[in-house]
Amino acid sequence: MSLNTTYPAANPRLGTSFGIFTSAFASLVLMLVILEQLGLEREWISELIIGLPVLFYAGIGLMVRTSNVEEFFISGQRVPPLYNGFALSANLIGGAGLLGTIGAFFFLGYDAMPIILGWCAGLGLMAVLFAPYLRKAGAYTLPGYIGIRFSSRFSRLVSALILLVPGLMLLAAELSVGQLVAGIFLPSQHGFLLQAGLFIIIATVFFGGMRSLTWTQCAQFIVVVLGLIVPLIAISLLVTNLPLPQLSYGGVLDEMGRLEVARGLFSHGAGPLSQVLPGSDATALTHGFTDLFGALSRADYIALTLCMMLGAAVLPTQIARMSTTPTVSGVRKSFGWAALIVGFVALTIPAYAAFTKFQVMQQLLGVPLTQVPEWGRLLEQLGLITLTGNPLDPALGAARVQFSRDSVAVILPVLNNFPFVLIGVVGAAAIAAVFGAAAGQLVAMANVVSNDIYYPMNRTASPARRLTVARLSMVGLGLIALWLASRSGFDPLRMVIWAFSLSAGSFFAVLAMSIWWRGLTGFGALVGMASGFGATAAYILLTAGGGFPWFGVDGLTAGMLGVPASLLGAFIGSMLSPRPDQQALDLVDEMHVPSGETIHSRLLRLAARGKAPKP
Repeated sequence: MSLNTTYPAANPRLGTSFGIFTSAFASLVLMLVILEQLGLEREWISELIIGLPVLFYAGIGLMVRTSNVEEFFISGQRVPPLYNGFALSANLIGGAGLLGTIGAFFFLGYDAMPIILGWCAGLGLMAVLFAPYLRKAGAYTLPGYIGIRFSSRFSRLVSALILLVPGLMLLAAELSVGQLVAGIFLPSQHGFLLQAGLFIIIATVFFGGMRSLTWTQCAQFIVVVLGLIVPLIAISLLVTNLPLPQLSYGGVLDEMGRLEVARGLFSHGAGPLSQVLPGSDATALTHGFTDLFGALSRADYIALTLCMMLGAAVLPTQIARMSTTPTVSGVRKSFGWAALIVGFVALTIPAYAAFTKFQVMQQLLGVPLTQVPEWGRLLEQLGLITLTGNPLDPALGAARVQFSRDSVAVILPVLNNFPFVLIGVVGAAAIAAVFGAAAGQLVAMANVVSNDIYYPMNRTASPARRLTVARLSMVGLGLIALWLASRSGFDPLRMVIWAFSLSAGSFFAVLAMSIWWRGLTGFGALVGMASGFGATAAYILLTAGGGFPWFGVDGLTAGMLGVPASLLGAFIGSMLSPRPDQQALDLVDEMHVPSGETIHSRLLRLAARGKAPKP
């Protein structure tokens, strides 16, 4: 095995470039704060704080356009670990996950913890079980790895088709949330906002693929972190006199607990996850924040954590980033940075929801309708809350104020009459999270269509043709997701959880066995993926249609049935098929060598000499 001692050089000015971007965004916010004090209308503020960063993302995507295959599909394998960690974090959390989880904490309190526990544990699981070995394999995509590992074009094709299903679900969820947030700040028809958002997302990555995606995601996640932390720190200083909201909201929880008792919010007993999880429609507060297992049963709590964890560990957008770093050690470091960033966000989300709920309980619930504060009326005008009280009622009870789950995050800056610009900063952060995750799904799926569906059937296709297929598939897949997101009753958070369950049921067992069990055969992997996907999808459809749950497993955690089905199918299929040959066993052993030429690169080199088939 030949060893690589040189690797593609990363741009040494990346830190300077993103430092300039951060300064420019901060300057835009400060300028708009001044202009707001001078009388600039809110409509202009909304358009500038939302529109200018979006144009900047599109500009970055266009500036790093490329026609090189490796640059387009794996960013030239020269993404430094820190920036790859930013991109991994953006892929994992996303706008639908971020806003939906803040809203879930607002309604359910600590019973929403399984979502963020799953994110963090999934990153750790991927870093330990999969990341170094997939990087050593060197494939562009998860189906590409399946094709290399089992030397099977059919298994590669089947895994590619399965992968598109959760990918489209996640993309549709991001588009739906993006439409909701944009509608708060940019009054327009929802259909137009959906179409405009999709157009900008496609334009951002159309010419540069993974290269454009990497650098736009880094800029977007900077905006996400700033949008979360700036208003939260400001309110933490006002309430606790400390600028550390993640560590200082314990006193807020104590006071909020007393307010919840006074307002009649207490545990009503655990119910099924599908019924307890707040929907996308306006909902009243019914549960206390600190009542652990007050809404969810212990079984649903554990099942949701496991589904989110196993789904995050094999999320196709994350696996697509395994080959973007120069070395195996680089991908390990990427996960270290991603764990730090996602952990920070995971600590911030409960604090964000707690401060929001505390101030709502303190200043809105129990107040006579005629004495609702000015910011309450502003929230109503923006469509963030619904007041259903009667002016003759003595006070607004908890059931008479309804909140939209996915817009709870935007409420916090309004509660203390902060400048309208800070509301726009939160909106810009939400849009950035949506664009980063949606573009990640789009690029990952386009790479799969080009490399794992089109190219294996057209081995003589030129690089230019492969890039054309990838770009056209972005448009086609985007239109399918647009249709799905525009369906009535579409719930982004539920769609995200279903997608994680599908990914877990389809790929986790097969991926783990392919790395850690030498006896797994191509037929076994095929049976495992098909049985896991079939069991998970069938159970989701059964329970979504009103079917009675089996074994007490909720439909949202269908992966709890899919993963065992996949594991059993892969094992039985391997036992019924011929044992792997020595070449396949040597390949498994080689994946565990942490240095040297990747398997994919070696196959390409040998194929160029006519000594091996193209991977």
